[in-house]
Amino acid sequence: MCDEFTPRLSAKELGKLAAARLAELQDAGEELQPVVCASRKLAGKFWGQAWMRHLAHCEAGGLCLAPGRALLRHGCVLDVRLSPGLITAKVSADELYEVSLQLSPPDEERVAAMRSLCSGRIDSLVSLLSGKVDATVMEQLCHPESGLLPEPSDWHMFCSCADWAEPCSHAAAAIYAAGVLIDANPSLLFLLRSIEPDSLVSAPVLTSQTFDVAELSATFGIELDV
Repeated sequence: MCDEFTPRLSAKELGKLAAARLAELQDAGEELQPVVCASRKLAGKFWGQAWMRHLAHCEAGGLCLAPGRALLRHGCVLDVRLSPGLITAKVSADELYEVSLQLSPPDEERVAAMRSLCSGRIDSLVSLLSGKVDATVMEQLCHPESGLLPEPSDWHMFCSCADWAEPCSHAAAAIYAAGVLIDANPSLLFLLRSIEPDSLVSAPVLTSQTFDVAELSATFGIELDV
């Protein structure tokens, strides 16, 4: 696990410089989507928390991500965009850096396994996006080797900085910022992974737990066999 980011500029200086750059870019007509998350709790909903837990798992495995958390908390992520298989960002530090993170999509076998797992066990898109689904299903969907979340080997990172580390602090900040966006809008995770969430949702399975069989039998005066 790597140490927290110790920048050449102080936290106050980083924040002030980032705010000035943001204002300058916006005054020049650029439409930016800055991500600010000053608290230690970077996510509060199911998929955002799953993303952050996964990053903690990756960090425990040796991926150096702590510098990215620090930059995010200093307000240095000036823009983040998520699209199928791609995260792009502008991150302010001593300079303004352009970040591009490409993600290899899940292979067909992995997607097919997820669809099979979910078949008949997710009753609505809202349930899936809110994480209100059978715990076993969600555990598998969040599994680092078989679920929706990308493995470290899936990342292909580029930054305009001269740092050879992978990820550099700017790329790590973009990865954390993506998690903040996913926390606010879980459908972005499915967009990023090139998976239609509807493909994991099927019609609810009618069982004796879906309605009260005894009550219906009494109401209609017939015996129901479910």
